[in-house]
Amino acid sequence: MKGVLEKVLYLQRTSPTMNQRTIVRSLTTRDGTLVAMNDGVIGWKPTEGRPTRTKLAAWPTVLLAVRGPMGPVDTAVIGTADGEVHVLTLPRLEEVARFSLQSGSIRALCLVTEGRLHFLAGTQHGAVWSLEDGKQHRSQLVFSIDGPVSSLHLEGDAVHVRSGWVHHVRSWDGQHHNITNTSEAFNVKRFKRLDRSYVMPNPA
Repeated sequence: MKGVLEKVLYLQRTSPTMNQRTIVRSLTTRDGTLVAMNDGVIGWKPTEGRPTRTKLAAWPTVLLAVRGPMGPVDTAVIGTADGEVHVLTLPRLEEVARFSLQSGSIRALCLVTEGRLHFLAGTQHGAVWSLEDGKQHRSQLVFSIDGPVSSLHLEGDAVHVRSGWVHHVRSWDGQHHNITNTSEAFNVKRFKRLDRSYVMPNPA
C-alpha cells in the first residue's frame, strides 16, 4: 500500500498538466512586462517592485496597457477567448470593470478616450464594440465587418479595422465606409516551373 501511494504522489508531481504554463501573450513597456499564460494566469513584472499575479477563467487572447494621468502605465485591459474584456489595475491586478460581449473571442483592443475606461473591442466574428464603464449601456455594437478583426486603431473620427489583408475605414455613424485589399499592392512574381526531367550520366 505504501508503494502504491508513493507512486501516485510521484505521478501527481510529474504530471504534464501541472506547473507547465506557456506564455500566450506578452506586452513590454518601459514600466514593466505584462504576460498572459495558457491557463489564464496574468502576471505583471514591474521594472521596480515586486511581481504580481492573478488568474482569469478563460484563455487570454489580447493585451492592452494604458498609461494613467501621472505618466506610468496603471491599467491593463485583457480580452479573452470567451468574449470577455477585463480591466485590471496595475501593479496590483485588481479587477475594476468587466464586459461580457458574447460575440466570440476578443481579437483586438484600442483606447478611445484617455483618462476614461472607454475602449473599442473587435471579435473573431467581425463585430466592433464600444465599451465604456459608467454609462447606462456599457457595451454597444458599433458595426460589423466580414471576417475576423485582426487589429483596431483610431485616426480622428475614423475607425481603422484590419481583417487579414483587408483594410476597413469606417466613421462612427456608419456613413463613411471604405474597403481596401492591401494585398493588391504587392507585385506577384511569376516563376518558371523547373524541368523535372533529368538525364543520368552513363555509368563509368
